[in-house]
Order: sequence, then C-alpha cells, then structure tokens
Amino acid sequence: MASNKSDVEHLSKAESKLALSEEAALARSRADPENLLPIYLTFAPDDRDNPRNWAKWRRWYITCFVSMLNVVTCLCAGSISSGAMEIQKEFHVSSEITTLALSLYVLGFAVGPVLLAPLSEFFGRQPVYIVSWFVLFIFQLPVALAPNIGTILVSRFIGGFAGGAPLTNTGGTVSDLWTRNESGWPMAVYGLSSTLGPPLALVMSGYIGLNLGWRWIFWVLMAITGVFWVLLVLKIPETRHTIILQKKTKRVRKVMRKEGLKAADSITDANADERKGLHQLFAITLTRPFHFLFTEPITFFAAVYNGFLYGLVYLFNEAFPLVFGPGKGHGFNGGEQGLSFLGLCIGPIIAFLFYPLQERYYLRRVAENEGKGVPEARMWMARLGALFIPISLFWFGWTSYPSVHWIVPIIASAMFGAGIYIIILSILNYVVDSYQTYSASALAGVILVRNIVGAGFPLFASQMYNKLGYEWASSLLGFIAILLVPIPFIFFYRGEIIRLRSRWAREHFNQDEDTPH
Repeated sequence: MASNKSDVEHLSKAESKLALSEEAALARSRADPENLLPIYLTFAPDDRDNPRNWAKWRRWYITCFVSMLNVVTCLCAGSISSGAMEIQKEFHVSSEITTLALSLYVLGFAVGPVLLAPLSEFFGRQPVYIVSWFVLFIFQLPVALAPNIGTILVSRFIGGFAGGAPLTNTGGTVSDLWTRNESGWPMAVYGLSSTLGPPLALVMSGYIGLNLGWRWIFWVLMAITGVFWVLLVLKIPETRHTIILQKKTKRVRKVMRKEGLKAADSITDANADERKGLHQLFAITLTRPFHFLFTEPITFFAAVYNGFLYGLVYLFNEAFPLVFGPGKGHGFNGGEQGLSFLGLCIGPIIAFLFYPLQERYYLRRVAENEGKGVPEARMWMARLGALFIPISLFWFGWTSYPSVHWIVPIIASAMFGAGIYIIILSILNYVVDSYQTYSASALAGVILVRNIVGAGFPLFASQMYNKLGYEWASSLLGFIAILLVPIPFIFFYRGEIIRLRSRWAREHFNQDEDTPH
C-alpha cells in the first residue's frame, strides 16, 4: 500500500501529459528514472514507423496491391454469370436461382464490412486482410466441387462476406499511407479498382466458362486468390497508425523495464484514452451508420446515388447476355458476351486519365482557401459524370436492336463506365472530406446501401428486360438516372450550407484536419 501511495504522489507531481516520440520518451525517463511519468507515445515527424514516412515506392506498392484485392474480390463476384447457363442445365434450376448466386455474394459484401470494420480497428488491418482473404480463397473450393445448387449458394454468401474485407480496409489503408493533400491519385487508383472489377469479371471468365466449363472458373479464381493470400502474408505490413503505436509502446516499455525505469509502468500510446473495447466498436458500427443514413442529407443522398449506380453495374451482368447473346440479341457466344463488358472496363480507365483535371481544380480551390479543405470542390467533375449516366443509358437502350452494329451499344457502355467512375470517386472523396473523423461511419452507411441495392438489382433484370423490351428497360433506368442528376450539382453549389447544418460535419468546417485513424 505504501508503495502504491508513493507512486500516486510521484505521478501527481509529474507533468499532466507528456506527448513524446520514442527517442524523447526514453531520454526523458532516463533523466528521471524514479518517477512514474505520464508519457503518451507519439510518432516523431520523421518517424520511420509512421506509414506516411515510408518510401514513396513502398506506399504506392501497397496502395496498388490492396486496390487489386478490390478487383479480385469483384472478379469472384461476377464471374459466376459466365457459367450460369451450364449451372442451370447441370442442376436443373431456373435462371433466377443462378442470379441468386450472384446476388448472395454481393449481399455478403453488404454484411461483411459491418462486422469486419470493428475487427480492423481492434486487431489491425493486416490480420483482417489475412484471415478473411483465406476464407475467400478456401470457399472457391466447394463451389468448384459443388454437388448441388445449395452448396453453391451457401459458399457464395460466405465468400462474399469474407471478400468484403477490401471494401472495409482498402480506403483505410490508403488513408494510413497518404495525407489528404497527397491522396488524390491514390484514391483515384482505389476508385478505379472499385469500378473496373465488376465488368472485368465477365471479360476474364467468359472464355474459361465456354471452353473449360463453369467449374474451371472457380479453380482459376482459387489459384488467383491463393497467390494474393501468400503475397498478403509475406509482403503487406500493418499500416493502421493506432496498432503500430500500440506495438511501438510495448517495445519501448520492454526497453524501460530492462533498464529499471519507473516510467515503464505509466507509458501508454497516444490513442490509449480513446481506445474502445470490441463490444463498444461493434455497437458503434451497428448503429452509427444507420443514424448517419437517416439524419444526414449528405450521407443519405450519397447512398441513394451510389446504390443506384452500383445496382446498375450488377444488373448489366444479367442484361448484357440478353442484348448481346443468342435469341433477340446479337448472337454472341459465352466468350464474346464476356468481351462485350470491355466497354464498361475502358470507360473508367479513360475517366481515370482525365482525373488530373479534377485534382488540379481541387488543389486550386484549397490554395484559394488558405490551405483549408474545400469538400465541395471534389464534386466539380461529378456534374459531368451525372449527365453521362442517363445519356449512356438511353444510347445503350435505343441501339440494342440486332440491326445496329454491336460496337454502338458498347461505346455507350464505355460512357456509362466513365460516369460511374467519376461519380463514385467524387462521392467517396466528398464524404471523407466532409465528415473526416466520422467518415468511416458515413461511408459505412453508403457502402451498406450500395451493396444491398447491388444484390437486389440483378434479381429483376431479366424479367424487366424481357417484359419491357431491351430499349424501354434501359430507358426506364435512364429516366430514374435523370431524377438523380441534381445531386452532384446540389453538393457542389449548396454543399457548404448543408454541412453547416450538420453537427457531425460542421465541426470540421474550415479546418485542415489530417489526423490518421
């Protein structure tokens, strides 16, 4: 008891808080070895343990790698569409059941991030990547060997749940590695991976399904995910700042104890006071995104627009085989139907090449605002992207006749792909810049809606296109897209007023916060 009382007295006499780097903490404790010093360990400005201080080539390598995880998990999502006809024949099921196999995977995308995000914050990004990616890898096996349709459906949902890890982690990894003013291009690469992956799935799997059979699609996916898992284990380090500081603090504490320094019992990392337990993290993850969705206009309309666009991306998995396949379409075989998705792949790449115009505009607005963030400037190019969507849908719809050369609707789909990329990237950046500290909760709501709608749209695609006709089905989607065109314009011109009315966004108004989380 006497010893504890002495420790308290020592602590009360010490400074209230010492935010020190590793070297400074050791020096301070060695200068006062008998006192409990309230040291909060932080990164030094040039700290090599801080991911933002790593070599640029290394940060770019990690950024591109985790973005490729986004692409691969989308390959796993959409590739089943290339084997849909064979699966229907082998298991004697309807087209709606094979479409359900696609939708269940995307539904897993919606559920997975909700449960994986707290684990990422508590254990770190690397363990979540490694464990969830292994589950995705291993659950390609039961699909490839499936003796019945039930095995496929269950395995697809579990695979989608695990494949949601990149959706949870990749944006956070980019934030770990780059400051906000550096993150323009890295976020552009991340955005490209999100829009390129779904259509690329059909391009990759079309001829595999045609020439080798539907089971080989999943053997190939198993090989690809297996290679990425090995690289994840061997080459991708932990990037979450709070986890790195925790490990750094343990290392420093061990050194202090070895030297007999009293501060070993009082040193903590800078985030210790804010750290939450796992049950608290789950409570926040399961409630706050819904609160943002229903009380924050920015989050609500971003989710509505994102959900509609993402739903269209997966709806086309069912619509393109109708427009370009046998019957009323252009008569393409399975491999050629896969190649028809190239337009949806090329469009985002073209938009990506024009991204410097958006970034230059944003940085100019920041300079005019004395270096402070201007979230609305992120929506500058989105106004054009919003016009691309209805134009491309009407163009695609009314050139769907077999008498019109097949390249014409594919060019329309390229415009659609460009619009999708521009809007999704703009909304992603706008939400992050607006909410900053709370951006994870806001984005969680957006992503949840996006994936639920993405799971639902394919389920009615075939019926809609067959009942309304290819031209009017696409036109209906075009009319809905017109109703959503004002959203980027409102965000660009009136977004500041909307943010000032939000208790979650207004606390960052005119601040240049760039604190990693």
